[in-house]
Amino acid sequence: MPGSLGGETVVITGGAVRLGRAIAFECARSGASVAISYNHSAEQAAQTLRELKELGNGKQRFASFQADVSQSGDVEKLVRDVQRELGGATMLVNNAAIFRRTPFETMTEADFDDHIAANLKGPYLLSKYFGDVFVSQKHGAILNIADIYGLRPLKNYVPYCISKAGVVMLTQALALALAPHVRVNAICPGTILTPSETQDEDDGEALLLPKIPLGRLGTPEEIAQTAAFLLAGPGFISGAIVPVDGAQRLR
Repeated sequence: MPGSLGGETVVITGGAVRLGRAIAFECARSGASVAISYNHSAEQAAQTLRELKELGNGKQRFASFQADVSQSGDVEKLVRDVQRELGGATMLVNNAAIFRRTPFETMTEADFDDHIAANLKGPYLLSKYFGDVFVSQKHGAILNIADIYGLRPLKNYVPYCISKAGVVMLTQALALALAPHVRVNAICPGTILTPSETQDEDDGEALLLPKIPLGRLGTPEEIAQTAAFLLAGPGFISGAIVPVDGAQRLR
């Protein structure tokens, strides 16, 4: 029923830190077994895994795996590892991404390639390999973390915006390709403040707030709650692109 992820196994890329970590805990609180993947955040992944195990109800299982999601070999291995450790997956959250300031005057081919590899090729590969599993078992859901700047551009972030616009289209294309047994949706976060970031005016918050009609920054918990809803929620929701941005995209 909507609101419960009991019996599901959710794979969350970039699940050791920031939004991915918040989504991992929300899925666990909703009853899911959780696998997180990380690339370079081994220490954070170990800490997150310990805390997830403390939160579990005894029936849930938790694991973490290292993977470069832009490499097909790593993705294939991740599918096998999740099968071995957790008995397979039923849901996937494509969260891992890079976000790098790239002014037009200085951006390079490598900037473009890096963003496309991490932010678009990775979700494509993961959706293909896990999607094959979900189709074969006639049950599954994929959730992509896009960005409002995949819907409208942000100056000085050209490769990032292009990659996230690709994620929006990937979501819609996969919703058709993987129907009827697999639902595919996306969240487009606005400006989200994580606990590791300061709230001083020096970090630009004073400049950002006038652009957000609701008058505040979002929280990782609000993204995580939306993620859990879309994963567990009404089975007729697929191909949806859901902004969680305090109406920031409208300004």
